[in-house]
Amino acid sequence: MEHAIPDVLNNEVNEAVLAHVRDRSAHSDVADALAGAVAPLGDVQTFCPDAVRYRYVVVATRGVIFGLAAGMATVGFRLPSELKARALATGAEDCMEAGPDWVLMTLFRDDWPEPDLRFWARKAYVHARG
Repeated sequence: MEHAIPDVLNNEVNEAVLAHVRDRSAHSDVADALAGAVAPLGDVQTFCPDAVRYRYVVVATRGVIFGLAAGMATVGFRLPSELKARALATGAEDCMEAGPDWVLMTLFRDDWPEPDLRFWARKAYVHARG
C-alpha cells in the first residue's frame, strides 16, 4: 500500500526532488546505506511511500529533504554550493533534476572508493537545518 507524502514534506522547497524520485525504486542495500549514514544525526524523518515494493527513500529535517536513496546504487544529497563543488570533484554527479543543489553518489563501484556517506549526510543535514 502506497503512503501519501506527509504534509510536512509536501512543500515548495522539496517540489523538484519529490518530482525526481516520484516513479523510482530503491534497492534495499541503497536504502540501508542511507539509513546508516543518517543514523548518528539528530532530528531526521525518513519517508518511503511503499517499503514492501522497494520504493524510493528520502530523509528530511525541519521539513527539508536532504538525502535520497534511489535505483540500484544511488544515494543523493542536497549540499551548499561550495560542498557541491567538492563532491563533484571527487566523483559525485550533478542532479539538476532534483534541484540545483543536489548531487548523486554511486555506491558499490569496483573502480572507485566508496563515498563517505556519513560525511556527506552530515553536511547535507546541517545545510538543510540552515
